Amino acid sequence: MQNEKTIFNLPDGTTEITIREGNALAPLPLKEPKSLSYSGDIKAISAYVAVRKTSAAGIQALDVTKTVITVDKNARTIILNTDPESHYNTTITATLSASEELKQFGINIDTRHDRKSLHKLLKFGRGYFSDRQEYDKVIAGLVKLRAKTTSELESGNNSKGSRSFIDIADTVMNDGFIDKFTLSVPLFKGFSKTSIEVEICYEVKDCTISFWLESIGLKQTTEEAIDGIFDVELKNVSEYVTIYK
Repeated sequence: MQNEKTIFNLPDGTTEITIREGNALAPLPLKEPKSLSYSGDIKAISAYVAVRKTSAAGIQALDVTKTVITVDKNARTIILNTDPESHYNTTITATLSASEELKQFGINIDTRHDRKSLHKLLKFGRGYFSDRQEYDKVIAGLVKLRAKTTSELESGNNSKGSRSFIDIADTVMNDGFIDKFTLSVPLFKGFSKTSIEVEICYEVKDCTISFWLESIGLKQTTEEAIDGIFDVELKNVSEYVTIYK
């Protein structure tokens, strides 16, 4: 930067003006826009559309003549493409995912437990039981099961050596074991809790008892919820071309 001083006699009494000369900073190199891709929960597309429907959104503004929505209920996804033919197309993928609260119980997916691991699972899931008294009975039943199974086996071995573990286990399981309870959990991420009835199923094999959790109501409730959620989300993008898989 160079400074030059020039003296002037101006009418207002100013006698000096400083003139600075130099070079401006080099401009940043021009770059092309990027093709963008985002993923989120099932409400992601609604949130995106809400602020991208006007020209003020710039290159990401939605054009009703170009935007395409693809729906796949089996995959539980809704995908928005702002301009499938353009290199600068933006893709938004919205997915309806099972909640972590529900997944931890492993219902209807044949996750096997021994008595100890089932007891731990339900103990730490206490906050999702709809009825505290019901919870206490289920936990007490598992504790009682351990004590009675051990007792029955010792008795069987001492006085009735021919009695099988299967016979002993079935007797114990039919003696006050609580095999049904109600959970209140979100079915999907970002949604409120739903009550579902859960059954404790068991199998006796090779001197062990394995448990798993099933719920007929969960399957039906989930299917109904998916339809309702998709209907709500698709209403928010009804003006765009929609393709169903």
